[in-house]
Amino acid sequence: QAEDWNELISDPDVILVDTRNDYEYNIGSFKNAINPNTETFREFPEYVKRNLDPKKHKKVAMFCTGGIRCEKSTAYMKEQGFDEVYHLKGGILKYLEQVSKDDTLWQGECFVFDNRVAVNHDLEKGQYDQCYACRYPITEAEKKSPHYEKGISCHHCFDQTTAAQRAQFAMREKQVQLAKQRGEEHIGMSVSGAIEKRKQEKLAVKNAMREQDKQAHT
Repeated sequence: QAEDWNELISDPDVILVDTRNDYEYNIGSFKNAINPNTETFREFPEYVKRNLDPKKHKKVAMFCTGGIRCEKSTAYMKEQGFDEVYHLKGGILKYLEQVSKDDTLWQGECFVFDNRVAVNHDLEKGQYDQCYACRYPITEAEKKSPHYEKGISCHHCFDQTTAAQRAQFAMREKQVQLAKQRGEEHIGMSVSGAIEKRKQEKLAVKNAMREQDKQAHT
């Protein structure tokens, strides 16, 4: 639980692993958390095989944005023979909601999969925008890079896209701006918002079911 998390990760015997992707870790994480340097969650099992040993690493704590990836990683770790495996229930967002700034061990902002891009400790939109091409969070200062073109590229990806892709991104950006002028929301944005809403609804149902199950066994 969020209220027990600080005590757990302050234990010097606990290995704290951030199961999120590299770009998520880079804008914020828990103090002393290990970055597996993964680009997708599918790479996590390989990280475990190469870097963690159930005989050496007796206690492992993991976390992610909303708790879903943590559940999957916990199940995988136990399959690999790790006995004491913990994960942050409800994820970072639940922790930020329940733990005060005075007591927090969180540092930076938390990447979220909606139009806010990242949130601060108050769960308000943070300082980051997002590059449409590569999805990396970027700051206002990074937008001053000569490699930044709104909706097309940033300093992370300017040399990783083809001319055809850049043309496609440019066309999309033009459509986004036209939609804004008409006071509409571009379909790509509305779809991402709908996906996030469905995720939150599913998470709420899952949490409610867990609470009911807990009450049934007390």
